[in-house]
Amino acid sequence: MTTAQVPSVYRRLATAIGPEHWQGAVDKQEAAIRSNHFLRDYLRSEYAIAYQLEKLRRLVAAHGDVPLQACYDRSIFQALGFAAQVLGVLNTCTTKQARTFVKRVRTAFGTAENMHGLRLELQAATHFTRRGKHVTWHRANNAGTYDLLVDDLGPAGLEVECKSISDNKGRRIHRLDALNFWGEVWTDISSVAQHLQSGMAVVLTAPYRLPAEPEQRASLAREVVSQVVAGTGARLSDGSDLRVQNFDPDPLKAAIEGDRQAVRTAIDVATGTTNREAALYGTPAGGMLAFVMQSAVDDDVLDQVFATLIDSASRQFTGQRGALFWVALQGIDADQLMSVHEQDSDPGQRPTGLRLGVSNFLINAPDHIVGVVFGSRSGLHPTVEGNTDMGGATNFFLKDESPFWHESFRQPLRGSGGIAQA
Repeated sequence: MTTAQVPSVYRRLATAIGPEHWQGAVDKQEAAIRSNHFLRDYLRSEYAIAYQLEKLRRLVAAHGDVPLQACYDRSIFQALGFAAQVLGVLNTCTTKQARTFVKRVRTAFGTAENMHGLRLELQAATHFTRRGKHVTWHRANNAGTYDLLVDDLGPAGLEVECKSISDNKGRRIHRLDALNFWGEVWTDISSVAQHLQSGMAVVLTAPYRLPAEPEQRASLAREVVSQVVAGTGARLSDGSDLRVQNFDPDPLKAAIEGDRQAVRTAIDVATGTTNREAALYGTPAGGMLAFVMQSAVDDDVLDQVFATLIDSASRQFTGQRGALFWVALQGIDADQLMSVHEQDSDPGQRPTGLRLGVSNFLINAPDHIVGVVFGSRSGLHPTVEGNTDMGGATNFFLKDESPFWHESFRQPLRGSGGIAQA
């Protein structure tokens, strides 16, 4: 797509899908943000496609079309890529298929999970079509419920099932729950912390998860605030444990100027926790409050990922041709996936949990499973000068000893910017 095509692409998408669907999605998220401003970054990121399309809708409403200068705005490129992919699918559909697909796209604007799933299918389909392969959107019937069929690979095609794994998969404390709870305790805690000149770490350890019922959550919030005001930890009435301790805020302040991993490490050191949901507040007096929420029960992220694949492997494919999983790990970006690959490629380092898990999965998977592709969450990255691509890194693992393996499966999985794993 060129910048000159942007107005036409948006108009065609709006005509096919209806701008009220992304407008409604944005209105709903903004209402939630007004009730808890800590949700802003999270929700605007999770619903990024809707927000970008809504930005274009408002420009069209104000100017009659997408203004020229907006066509160069990188902040809308992901939505334009999504639009082009949707239109590309509609161009190949019959009238009946188009109605079904339009309904799917409209539904995707309703929840972040649905949008992540649709974008993953579009990403996988785009990957193969850009390499000259023909992809058919598979519809659930008596011949499996997988997502895509790459018709011209192997003797009978390659079945592809897409799995979008959210950042919450296998985690006891979900990001949205943590942000909502932080919003509940914020008003009272912030008034207490105004004059804090040093660092205070508050670590809440729930027996399993944060309470789902509003009354129970509000009761827990009151107890937490009471203990923070007192400056002491305690065992709370629901069995949660609250720990309060001091720390030197300077290393954490310095880490904030660096990358995300540096901040994560500094939070862990200051709070005595490891990779947990955390909120930071820099006080007017120069201190810092770090509020961490965790579960007494360990997360089992990778176990849940592979449990999902195991459940799907035997029931969603036909078992009559080669089958591939295309898995998006929404909790990691391209650089993090590259780091995993680099560790697994170094014989001097221990293999990562991902490598060990996928090796065990493929050894025990049904014969028709020929591989797993892991992808990072999507992003924008430059290719040749003046061009931008949309997607993320991919790391693939193949099972070429499968009786359904065909050598034609291998080459399309190799691609610029991707990672190869045999």
